[in-house]
Amino acid sequence: MAQTYQNPRLLAHQILVRVETRGSYADILLEEKLPSVEKPYRALVTELVYGVLRWQIKIDWIINQLSKIPTHKLEARVLCALRLGIYQLYFLRGIPPHACISESVELVKPLGRERAGFVNAVLRSAQREKENVSFPSIKEEPVRYVSVIFSHPQWLVERWLKRYGLKETIELCRVNLTPPPTILRVNTLVTTRDALMEELKKEGIRARPTRFSPVGLEIVERHRGRLKPADRRYYIQDEASQLIPLLVSPSPGECILDVCSAPGGKATHIAQLMENRGLVVAMDSHPTRLKKIEGLARRFRIEIIKPLLADARTFTPQYSLTGMEEGSLPSGGFDAILVDAPCTGLGTIRRTPDIKLRRTPEDIKSSANTQREILSNISGLLKKGGRLVYSVCTLEPEETEDVVRWFLKEKRGFCLESIAQILPHECRRFITPEGFFRTLPHRDGLDGFFAVRLKRTD
Repeated sequence: MAQTYQNPRLLAHQILVRVETRGSYADILLEEKLPSVEKPYRALVTELVYGVLRWQIKIDWIINQLSKIPTHKLEARVLCALRLGIYQLYFLRGIPPHACISESVELVKPLGRERAGFVNAVLRSAQREKENVSFPSIKEEPVRYVSVIFSHPQWLVERWLKRYGLKETIELCRVNLTPPPTILRVNTLVTTRDALMEELKKEGIRARPTRFSPVGLEIVERHRGRLKPADRRYYIQDEASQLIPLLVSPSPGECILDVCSAPGGKATHIAQLMENRGLVVAMDSHPTRLKKIEGLARRFRIEIIKPLLADARTFTPQYSLTGMEEGSLPSGGFDAILVDAPCTGLGTIRRTPDIKLRRTPEDIKSSANTQREILSNISGLLKKGGRLVYSVCTLEPEETEDVVRWFLKEKRGFCLESIAQILPHECRRFITPEGFFRTLPHRDGLDGFFAVRLKRTD
């Protein structure tokens, strides 16, 4: 029988320990574990996990002010218990301090009296010294100040300060610390946006149309209803992500390749735009990820998505592939290709706060190399006159405009194509003077995305 969690802090602690020690992803663990939590406690588990991860750098600074043992020397279970305690004491309202402390101490009692006493002493000191904790000076150490006060790694703050300046960097970090809105993409194959809005209202969920996506709904309030993971009427997806398939502008009957397709959000959106007529080849290099695409297609009752197991960096075009219905890829090449490339994901920090804690400057270089390999290799599958859309959910130049400029220099026969007439009028603000598509969390209230549409001319 599956374990049922009645103590939300215990589960939050277990998840944080796994993130700390194994590099696990918090969102995946929450998706896996929350069904085993009693409904009244699910929101608290999510709040505790994401809250600690959002504020972890500042929390660790506070711990290091109060503890004789620095955070990097503490064992993970003790450190995560302290983080949970500090988060509740300093960042949450409505929880009595004695409860914050005692519940955190309970988490480490199985480790022995010494560790429990240590956690108790540090947290009681934190309660007493709350107004006396010192922080870096913005005048003397601006990088460290922003890093600690707004809980972002110093190397990333330093990059953003050079690019955006102090005021805008602070605003970007501040927005990254706020929970994002819940956005749905309406499955237009089975309903309309207006119809779904009314249906959700009857189910106790109030929603409103999104500002930019023509098929999006923003959840405003939940009275009694809850969103269902298997509901075929909608897919939970940030609004910026919903705009990327619009750049592909697929038509019914076309043959489209979606590279690095899992979990299938953009592939199913493309199929919707094609009215479930034509072919969408969903390529991914991991069998388990391909299964997610297949599952999502079944959920939406989409029949034109065909999975293809292949590494986009090394895939050699062939026209008799097993596993493909009818046994072949389009012999003349694809009408359009979407390369939603693997990246550092630094435009999605507000949605996945642990990503800022695991990324390094070296990851940016590594991702850029992978992106170049994919673009260089996969572009040969595009027919003459076809569209190639490159997109990433990051803000960093090496993964965005630098990759595009490199590709246009290295690959003759491709040119930048205007997207001004492709996107809804409200989205023209996202088009840069160079013709790129870019959204920024602090300016637009969306995840940070970059995209460009290229045309094959030879």
